[in-house]
Amino acid sequence: MEENKRILVIDDDETIRETYQSILLPEDEPDSLSMGRALFDMPMDDDDTFSDSLHPAAASSDGHNIPLTGHFDSKNPDAYELALADRGIQGIELVENALHEKNPFSVAFIDMKMPGLNGAETAGKIWTLDPRIKIVIVTAYSEYSPEDIIAVTGRDDLFYLRKPFNHEEILQFARALTHTWGLEQKKIALQSELEQSNRALAEANRGLENKVRAQASMIVQADKMASIGLLAAGVAHEINNPLAYVRSNLDTSKKYFTRIVSLIKKYEALESYLASSTDQTTAQLLDDLTDEKKEKDLDFIVEDLDDLITESLHGVNRIREIVQDLRTFSRVDDAKQNDLYLNEALDNTLKILKTQIKQDTMVIKSFGDIPPIQCYPQKISQVLMNVLINAIQAIEGSGTIELSTRFVRTGRRVEDRFVEIVVSDTGCGIPQENIKKLFDPFFTTKPVGTGTGLGLSIVYEIITFHGGSIDVTSELGHGSRFRILLPEKMRDIALKAGPN
Repeated sequence: MEENKRILVIDDDETIRETYQSILLPEDEPDSLSMGRALFDMPMDDDDTFSDSLHPAAASSDGHNIPLTGHFDSKNPDAYELALADRGIQGIELVENALHEKNPFSVAFIDMKMPGLNGAETAGKIWTLDPRIKIVIVTAYSEYSPEDIIAVTGRDDLFYLRKPFNHEEILQFARALTHTWGLEQKKIALQSELEQSNRALAEANRGLENKVRAQASMIVQADKMASIGLLAAGVAHEINNPLAYVRSNLDTSKKYFTRIVSLIKKYEALESYLASSTDQTTAQLLDDLTDEKKEKDLDFIVEDLDDLITESLHGVNRIREIVQDLRTFSRVDDAKQNDLYLNEALDNTLKILKTQIKQDTMVIKSFGDIPPIQCYPQKISQVLMNVLINAIQAIEGSGTIELSTRFVRTGRRVEDRFVEIVVSDTGCGIPQENIKKLFDPFFTTKPVGTGTGLGLSIVYEIITFHGGSIDVTSELGHGSRFRILLPEKMRDIALKAGPN
């Protein structure tokens, strides 16, 4: 920081002002020439450093003296830039102008007893404008005690100088206070830099902590998904065993029932034949058989039993499909890179989420002819699951979910071949200010306890890891559209790194 040697002198005595000038603006000329100028009151030439500032103040139109300033550019270390005023109000104006020009004074010597505002009042008003300036009250009157001056200014860091003073006292105050002012400004600047550094460090720490929490949560989420996959695979395996013999038994029961029905029909034919017999015993047996059939409702049982076996077989087949879907979703054997048919993956995900889709929600599928993509199937299944769950939950009443897939080529290279997945819903939509934060970890618009804010951040991480992209467009109250691009072939770096 450049040293500030700007000093303000406020004193109504012209002789005193000239004394300040002679002390704080030493002349680089022979003493004899200086004495001649003082003797004949000769102004300096235009090329000299200062001129009118050594003369008495000129009268303004209102009869008051205007402020006088002097500037000195000598290399003399004891040279100062001096501004002079003969009234308190004029000194205050100089301070105000200096602040406006961002070139403040570092020290002010203020006479205590002046017309208009006295020194203490002037100091108080100057400090209101610039609290940093160092002020020296110069007084020859004992009736002004330091306590009186402190009471007027409201500060106790004033300096006092009694008249008459000598040159060395003025120089000592000027050197010490300008130096102190500079040190304080350096301290303020350093404190400001330190605060900025601390804020930047705190922000970096918060970002790092959030990233660590996000990564930890993603690991936990990945572990949960892996555990769910293992559980689903285990459940599917356990269900498959009893399901197999239940289905086998039902198939056998169906065959047995067919045979029994065939036999019953032969008995009915025999019954019709015997009905024409005149034998009393035969007639009685036929009557008993007819009553038994009516009592046991055999005709209904035969008809309904066929439906029951058919429905049971249908239910078993449905269980088998669910088990297969669970095995497909879990893909415990697919914790490595493999080919995935996205149309089939979307169908499987919809089947798993079937119970969550509201009755008034219509799902429209428009699947294109797309190639299989090279990916980590379990991770991409997780992406489809999270995006579809968001679409389902966005619809509160009736609505529509549209799914579409197509092949996209953005260039001639293999890396430019993508499969596009679009999931659109007519749900509540997303405010525009939230779209940019949608993939941030822990950001959620759901009520407390219903969402972790990690679903879409995990989706983003998985898609970008695969070399793909995801973007969202939404209108509040009119639904959202998620567009996912996944490369047909993964990058080599992703294949080597493996999924998180």
